[in-house]
Amino acid sequence: MDEPRPIDTTAIGRTEKFRRLSQERNLLGATLAIIMATVYFTFIFTVAFAPAELGLPIYVGAVVSVGVAAGVAIMTLALALTIVYVVYASRRLDPMVDSIRKAAQ
Repeated sequence: MDEPRPIDTTAIGRTEKFRRLSQERNLLGATLAIIMATVYFTFIFTVAFAPAELGLPIYVGAVVSVGVAAGVAIMTLALALTIVYVVYASRRLDPMVDSIRKAAQ
C-alpha cells in the first residue's frame, strides 16, 4: 500500500494563498473583537461612572430600564457577530482552506 506523503507545512505557509487566508481571518477576527470589546467596555464604563443612567426607564412609564435594554442589546450583538463570523468563514474562508489543502496533496 502507498503511504500518504507528509505535508510540507513550511511550504504551505510560504504560499500567497495561505498568507491571504491568514490575513483575512486575522482581520475579520480582530475587527469583530474590537467591535465587541468597544461595546462591552462602554457598558462597563457606564456602570462605573454613570450608573444612574442605566437605571432610567427606556421611556416614560416603562418598567424596563436602560441597563436591562443595553444588556440584552450586548448579548444580541454578540450573537450577531458570531453569525457574521460563521457565515463569512463558511462562504469565504472554508473554500480558501479547501483550495490550499488540494494544492498541498
